[in-house]
Amino acid sequence: PAMASSMARGWVLVAAVAAACMAGGVEGQPGMPTKVEKEHLCNVCKAITTEIVNKVKGKRTESSIAEALDEICDMKYFRVYDYPPPTMKKACDAFMADHEEAVEQALVGSKKGADDIVDELCIKGTKVCKGVDTKKRPETSVYMDGAPFN
Repeated sequence: PAMASSMARGWVLVAAVAAACMAGGVEGQPGMPTKVEKEHLCNVCKAITTEIVNKVKGKRTESSIAEALDEICDMKYFRVYDYPPPTMKKACDAFMADHEEAVEQALVGSKKGADDIVDELCIKGTKVCKGVDTKKRPETSVYMDGAPFN
């Protein structure tokens, strides 16, 4: 009995540490930005537009766009963009909190290609790309054990 209660306390401790680590999310990872920058919002606006246009193909109905928007901030959609998926997810959540309706309006019923919608939505509409040098690539940092790895 004493051994069983000791093991139970051990598992509770392991579970508590695991929960604390998961709750920390992106902030605890070295090299990850702690706040969302304008460059992140611009990049995520372009990514969201491209991903939704590719996902719904020609069926740009209100229901197909709404369904695509439901899961658009999942990290799996951000593996091929300029910033790491955790950064893009954080930027996506912030962007969608402010601009979900604008994204939906730009896409529903539109026959335009992704580039034209990006121009309409990210540059002219929400203005998240205004003043952002979209030709400049972010510096990539690789971290190992919390220190820059060269």
